[in-house]
Amino acid sequence: MSSAVRVIRPDHLANAVLVSDAQVSPDGRLVAYTRTETDLANDAYRAAIWLVTDAGRDQVQLTRGPGRDWAPRWSPDGRWLAFLSDRDGRKAQLYLLPVAGGEPQRLTALPGGAGPAVWSPDSSRLAFSARVAKEPAPPNGAPPERWMQRPRVVTRGQYKTDGAGYTFDAAAHLFVATLESGEVTQRTAGDAEHLTPAWSPDGRHIAYARARSGAMDYNLFDLWVMDADGGNARRLTDGVGRVVAPSWSPDGRSIAFYGHDAQEFGLGDAMVRVWVAPAPGGAARAVTAAYHRSVALARPPEATPSPAWSPDGRAVLVPVADAGNVHVARVSVGDGDVRTVVGGERQVQGFSVAAGRIAFCSTSWDAPGDAYLCREDGTHERLLRQERVNVEGAALPRVEHRVFASPHGGDLDGWIVHPVERGRGPAPLLVEIHGGPHSYHGNAFPVGTFHVYVLASRGWAVLELNPTGSGSYDKAFAHGIRGRWGEHDLPEQLAAVDGLVAAGMADPARLAVSGYSYGGFMTAWMITHTDRFKAAVVGAPVVNLESFHGTSDIGPWFGAWEAGGDLVGHRERYRRLSPINYVERVVTPTLIVHGEADDRCPIGQGEELYLGLAAIGRVPVEFVRYPGQSHAFRGSGRPSHRIDVVSRLADWVERYTLENQ
Repeated sequence: MSSAVRVIRPDHLANAVLVSDAQVSPDGRLVAYTRTETDLANDAYRAAIWLVTDAGRDQVQLTRGPGRDWAPRWSPDGRWLAFLSDRDGRKAQLYLLPVAGGEPQRLTALPGGAGPAVWSPDSSRLAFSARVAKEPAPPNGAPPERWMQRPRVVTRGQYKTDGAGYTFDAAAHLFVATLESGEVTQRTAGDAEHLTPAWSPDGRHIAYARARSGAMDYNLFDLWVMDADGGNARRLTDGVGRVVAPSWSPDGRSIAFYGHDAQEFGLGDAMVRVWVAPAPGGAARAVTAAYHRSVALARPPEATPSPAWSPDGRAVLVPVADAGNVHVARVSVGDGDVRTVVGGERQVQGFSVAAGRIAFCSTSWDAPGDAYLCREDGTHERLLRQERVNVEGAALPRVEHRVFASPHGGDLDGWIVHPVERGRGPAPLLVEIHGGPHSYHGNAFPVGTFHVYVLASRGWAVLELNPTGSGSYDKAFAHGIRGRWGEHDLPEQLAAVDGLVAAGMADPARLAVSGYSYGGFMTAWMITHTDRFKAAVVGAPVVNLESFHGTSDIGPWFGAWEAGGDLVGHRERYRRLSPINYVERVVTPTLIVHGEADDRCPIGQGEELYLGLAAIGRVPVEFVRYPGQSHAFRGSGRPSHRIDVVSRLADWVERYTLENQ
């Protein structure tokens, strides 16, 4: 590589500015959005609410402060913006900002914080969800450390959540805040979780998702409706797997929402449908039952936009995942016809609809997040805010979509990140494996996998394949990995590598592999079943399906779904599909990275792999633990830890793949 070529450094990740959660005003003339920057000096993030006109001019920063302001929500009369903020150093609370000018006013002061606001149609009230402790806090003067160390009695399988830790001591309930009086009133009670409230058009009722309360009912939500004062609560569905994000039709007769195909637990099921239920009661109907793509649910802290009804009540706008992209589609409620409204080689991250316009943010390979506005039919699209990562003169790599033949028949989508400057002959190749297993690679900026750009700038090629099981395809494809982890997709990954070798793009003597979560599982599976790779980085893996069953926050349910049966009746399958049982085969130098607060793929999984490799003593192995970090930290954790992972990964694969070359 020429010494004149500037390379992308791991710390350039901190220069990526994210634009998200675009909210169009009721008259369609203004768009509020959240702009998030990295504060390396304080190892934190700063987020502010910005405002822009529909012409993309007059960008105005509305909020300022040392913390994060996000989730702006317009009042229907256009006079107020409600938003969340942790500016006081406490859990996020709701604030109100007068659009005509003035300082934000704090609306809530709840011990468990507050969720995003949902305005009543007359702009007089806001509904939201907030966590409420099940036990009363100690009286003033009691030692808080003793309270924090009290015994915790668990009676349900779902008692912890990745990113939040132990959660059984609290439940999410619905609240209503009244603007005129400032009064904040809790409207639901009990042990069940209550989420995603939605006002009826006349403001008299609230629809919401309520969790079932059985000992092993993990994340199973039904659609409920109650009067606005909390009375007369009634369940509308009991045959949908996981209800989320309800939305009333303009005439108040129907409620649209998202949910899985059947009542059976589907945490691993990549297929999410659009459903409609009669508001007075009656059978819910899967409107997109015949559609071959899934609704794209947002990842926290972003909220998935509820189905947005057309004014005539004949259709809803929803986000759909399609072959590595996320688009906005118009779904006919009557016949289930689906038509793309906002398309392109990109992933839409959220949208809002008002006055016949759609405001949305999207990401692509060269854009962490941009904001747009278009008409409700997708025409007249206008860029409102554009952000690019500052890599200080270095060139971003070229990314190419490529179709690979599967050894099982059919085609597989993949993306090749090309070396910025290619030397003589084929390039060293990193195989980057996505998580899930029903996540997917595609047209998005690599916020959580920034190492692919770092390595490409150093002369590497990177393969990102969507093997069987990947989301954004049809149901048969998504379910094709169940009970066959590793066994089915390893040949697909290797066939794609062989295709790049045959094309002269990849050097078969300089191959490395990395992956995170399910990608960590697959990386461990690869190095226990092939010796082709010179270096491996295993991130937050599952390596032992038996211990994962009892230690992960989703273990008993996710494992049973993915393995095609429960642990008791399928123990031999769990063992056969566990990489730890083949650890003595590994000949690949292996780096393991893991967050110590990971409840999704608990750090014990990384510990098992590390100590297994260390005990055998055949290959170099390192284990890097990140204190306080949950499963998703590579994309949203402490900035210094995210940069450290990028740096270590790139250095490790270069050290062991390129040495003696």
